[in-house]
Amino acid sequence: MQTNWSVVPANDNNPEDVEGMAAERRWRMKPSVEEIMRAVDSGEIERNGDGQVVRIGRIRFSDGSQTEQGFKLTIDGKVVAAQIRMPAGAMLGTKDAAENQLGAEEDSQAAAASNRYFADLLKTLPHRYRSGGKRRRGRNYSRDEAAAMLAEAYANTNMAMVTFTRYPDGLPCGSPKMAQVFPGMVKTCTGESGSMAWQDIVIAKADRDVWAATVDSLSHSDRQVLDAAATAGNMKDIGTSMGFAGKTAERRGKRSLIAANDNLMRAIEAYAA
Repeated sequence: MQTNWSVVPANDNNPEDVEGMAAERRWRMKPSVEEIMRAVDSGEIERNGDGQVVRIGRIRFSDGSQTEQGFKLTIDGKVVAAQIRMPAGAMLGTKDAAENQLGAEEDSQAAAASNRYFADLLKTLPHRYRSGGKRRRGRNYSRDEAAAMLAEAYANTNMAMVTFTRYPDGLPCGSPKMAQVFPGMVKTCTGESGSMAWQDIVIAKADRDVWAATVDSLSHSDRQVLDAAATAGNMKDIGTSMGFAGKTAERRGKRSLIAANDNLMRAIEAYAA
């Protein structure tokens, strides 16, 4: 997973444009998956005289004789209310409709479920949002000043009398939704994930610097051969770029490329060590 704890998300969203946005409506289905699983776990199964299952926990099922209110199309294409016969085994009393009217409303249940998911996934304490409140600007200390203050604190502290408390792992509490801290798990409008982790950026920059230093340590002739090999179609093309022709160009091109590769590998191993 990637996080934006120390970097800015690489997307085109303007924070001022999306601030306070929420889902337009919440669509609710009853019974919910949780209710169904609770009924299944209870183990209470009721059957009728024909052996049909008509109840599991608090959820009831049709034996083929029940009807429920619904709608049907008439011959002329109109929609009218009707009593619809429920087939045997159909779940009774289900509901599928919008729970809230149109208008932005924060879906706290969905946010709480998402926060529980991250807590279970990362094996931490449950997420608890804490408002930062009003910020107070204090004095900025230099690195030397901070080191001196820390050394003074160590000198004035009897470490033998200090008690250390190990707190369990937790989650950042600066956002009501933990998903906002992990943009790498979210697909943006371009189909890509969120920002690159800062560790990947540091490693990529270090690899680039090592490669540049390695190439600079090579001789001019070796760099010329490697540059020619990047676009050459065969060994003869490499030799031709060095000023040779015919069979000599093929022979000298192969020999020069092998030597340049050996020198490059020795330089890489030296910098890697």
